[in-house]
Amino acid sequence: MQALRPRFNRRTLVIGVVAALTLGGIVASQTGRAAPDSQKKSEAPKVFELSSSDLAIVAHGELKQPVPLSGSLSAVRQTVLSSDVEAVVAEVMVRPGETVKAGQMLAKLDTRELNDQLIARSANLDRTRAELKLAEKNRARSADLLKQNFISPNSHDAAENQYAVALAQVKAEEAQVAIARKALGDATVRAPFSGVIAERSIEPGARVGVSQKLFSLVDLAELEFEAKVAMAALPQIKPAQDVILHIEGFTTQQFKGRVERIAPVADSGTRMVSVYVRLKNTDGILKGGMFAQGEVAVATASDTDMLPLSAIRGLESKQPFVYTIEGGKVVERRVQLGLINQLSKTAAIASGTKAGQQVIIAKLENIKPGQRVKLPGEGDKAAAKPATSSKQS
Repeated sequence: MQALRPRFNRRTLVIGVVAALTLGGIVASQTGRAAPDSQKKSEAPKVFELSSSDLAIVAHGELKQPVPLSGSLSAVRQTVLSSDVEAVVAEVMVRPGETVKAGQMLAKLDTRELNDQLIARSANLDRTRAELKLAEKNRARSADLLKQNFISPNSHDAAENQYAVALAQVKAEEAQVAIARKALGDATVRAPFSGVIAERSIEPGARVGVSQKLFSLVDLAELEFEAKVAMAALPQIKPAQDVILHIEGFTTQQFKGRVERIAPVADSGTRMVSVYVRLKNTDGILKGGMFAQGEVAVATASDTDMLPLSAIRGLESKQPFVYTIEGGKVVERRVQLGLINQLSKTAAIASGTKAGQQVIIAKLENIKPGQRVKLPGEGDKAAAKPATSSKQS
């Protein structure tokens, strides 16, 4: 029996190998063409899309370098009215918060006891005056008798002494009457100057003693701002310098004062010196005790470029710089700083920028010179899909 031959001969095998190689080449060729397009797509540059809050504009104008101050307001004229006599309160005419004029009656005390005292003192004065007249007559008669040698010099001296004692008693009683009359006048409490009643400590019917507190009166027309200043900053502050004040409760309003005086001695514990600033308050909107922050301009840069400190990078180094937007790309610009206002967090730029330039103020991750950016309001870039910026915390 004849053996079976294989169905595939050598020629068939060769044709199959060639076909397989040809198909593999086609697949490989197609795969090789797709790879560069994918690589180009993955390597397409990102465009950072910026918002208005990410940018700052280089401003131009005047910048002042201030010394910061903080403290509280107090009235220049203020006083505590106390009772000068002991009596019962008959009537109280004012309440806290009321405005009063100089000389206006604030309260009245019961005057019956004071009247009795004045009457008694006046009676004593009349008695001593009568005794003085009698002593004066005796002295004159004694002087005549002494000239005629009818009495001894000692007798005349005694008459002189009685007259001197009577005269002294009259003067003492006159003083007592003046005191009683003044006490009667003090029973009416009047405002020593125009102002506002800050505190009332009495009520009708209560008995008050000598030196007992009755009212607190303040004049708010002129206020004083007391601030503590470090010894290092003190040489820059002089009397008559203008001060800008930011007062608690008035967020959008500034007040202007002037350095009135500087304490001659520093506090031994804090080594701080008190600086007193005077300011007008004619409309009375400011009150005593309000907290305030102020600034004294000790240097001024006129006609200069300005940027927020947050837009300046490398402040801790000697080569600060900013990222400007030029032609849709990030450009690094070295800047030279001038005056710095630590209160407004603003720096004067001596060189490196131009007024109106846009500067990146936000701290963005992976941002670097040459990076393409999209500004607010610009159309979408056709070359690449914008990537959202990420701020560092």
